[in-house]
Amino acid sequence: MFKRTQSQRLTKKALLFVIVFILVPMLLVFWFASGRASLAIKMQVGKALSELNKQNHATMDRVMDAVDQKLVAIMSSDLMQQWKDDGSLPSDQRVQKYIATEKVLGNYSSGVKYSLFVLTKRPVQYYFAPTTDVSGAGVFFVQDLKERAWLQKAAEANGRGLVEMIEKFGFNPNAQQTVAYFRAVTDLTSGGDTIGILAATEIESMLTAEMNAIKLPDHSRVFLTDAGGAVLAGSEPGAVTFSVPENGKELLPNVWVTNSHMYVYHDSASYGNRLVYEIPLSSLLGSYNDVQEIIQITAICYFIVILFFLFFLVKSFLRPMARLASLTRSYVPGKELERAAEEARKDEIGISYRYFYMMTERLNQLVKEKYVMEIKQKESELILLHSQITPHLLYNSLDSIYWYGIRGGVPEVADMVRDLSTMLRIGLSRGKEIITIREELNHVEAYLHLQEKRYRHSFRFHIHLEEGIEGCLLPKVIMQPLVENSILHGIGKMDGEGEVWIGIQVSEGTLLISIEDNGFRPLDLEKIHALLSGAADPDKGFGIRNVHKRIRLRFGDAYGLTYFAREEGGTKVLIELPVIRSEEEIAAYTE
Repeated sequence: MFKRTQSQRLTKKALLFVIVFILVPMLLVFWFASGRASLAIKMQVGKALSELNKQNHATMDRVMDAVDQKLVAIMSSDLMQQWKDDGSLPSDQRVQKYIATEKVLGNYSSGVKYSLFVLTKRPVQYYFAPTTDVSGAGVFFVQDLKERAWLQKAAEANGRGLVEMIEKFGFNPNAQQTVAYFRAVTDLTSGGDTIGILAATEIESMLTAEMNAIKLPDHSRVFLTDAGGAVLAGSEPGAVTFSVPENGKELLPNVWVTNSHMYVYHDSASYGNRLVYEIPLSSLLGSYNDVQEIIQITAICYFIVILFFLFFLVKSFLRPMARLASLTRSYVPGKELERAAEEARKDEIGISYRYFYMMTERLNQLVKEKYVMEIKQKESELILLHSQITPHLLYNSLDSIYWYGIRGGVPEVADMVRDLSTMLRIGLSRGKEIITIREELNHVEAYLHLQEKRYRHSFRFHIHLEEGIEGCLLPKVIMQPLVENSILHGIGKMDGEGEVWIGIQVSEGTLLISIEDNGFRPLDLEKIHALLSGAADPDKGFGIRNVHKRIRLRFGDAYGLTYFAREEGGTKVLIELPVIRSEEEIAAYTE
């Protein structure tokens, strides 16, 4: 990772430095500090609100306890028990008992209204009593408790008090609901039969008063719900149901937090209801959010300043340095460069540019001078080497004719003269230095024919040419000196057992010419390497040294001669040349 960073450009390094060492750490610190501070505030406020919720709910339970005590007092009166059997009473006594019960209920009603629903088999006998559609409280007569579901629940509760939201009694043009607390009145003498249901209604006004006595943050809501989530009383009129949402997490026991609100709740073991505070986090963390916003604005301003500084750094320093690096990479010795505007600057950047241009100018001048000198030197060496090879070849060829004539002139002399003519014609090549492989092979074959006659066919030669490469170009007279060495130093005196193999092929973009013999003399590789490297006596090994130097001067050090000792005996020399098929390709090696 560190090495990869070192190889990046300065602009990327600066940007990476700002992100890794300034921007990211500050964001992490801000995020962590902000989260911890917000959590601490939520924890402290949550504890305080949870305690407040418990106290507020306890006060509301006391309201319900007071209602329950009054219901118990009413139920325990002798008048309530007298309603267990009223069928035999005359009409005037029924009226008197009705009025007395109404008076008792009225005495207890103060804010909360108390009503008695008497279970009777003959409700028509109480035609004088108003119904619940007319009266908001009092004594009412029902023949079957199933007429109202909440009456049936109270009868089945075995004397326990129940809290439920029911329709209000009295004349109500619109449906209105009220919080009711009711208990069954049982016959204390006949095994607990239900006489009626005693109900306390309109308790919500007292519960709401207790809710409003608590001051909560702005836009908070308070709800008192039953076990099923139905709203009994609340700060939002018209709410029917309410429950704590599930998409949140528990901050503390009975404290639930979502992304937008905090919910504090408490359950009443006595009455089975729940008091819930719904508090917006924006109101709860109001002052802290203001401070956090100031910090955010400050951080943004700080980041903007850093970005401006980074922009100034990139424009004034990093970009000119990157441009200078690009100029350095693109510069080729001898190439003229366009002048950059940074050269006129008076600071270190301008000095770097000016000295870079001065250096390239001096280097271009040196390259031009060296190039001209090398061209002249190559031309001189090529002319000298070529002028040396022709007399040397002519001498050896005439010498072969001489020895053959000594042994007795025969008609084959004409063939030898013809071969000699071919050699001279190709050797001169009208002054050309580059010829085709086919022409070079003709030159070598003519030489081999001459040598066959000289050595009385004491050796054989084999030539293998890969198909399709006859037209490739190569320097002339590079194979004959090597074939000559094979004959003179290898197979010339082997009495018919000597063989020479010449192979020409292209492999991996390189022209390979191999010349092998099965001569009996051991190969001295150290001496050969000394000849090729120029460390040996310059008067020895003229032929192979001449060929090797000509190839390297023209095509470079990647090409030339390589000698090997054959496992079967003899010597193998490999000539490596570039594959050249046109004059235009040769020009690339002379520039």
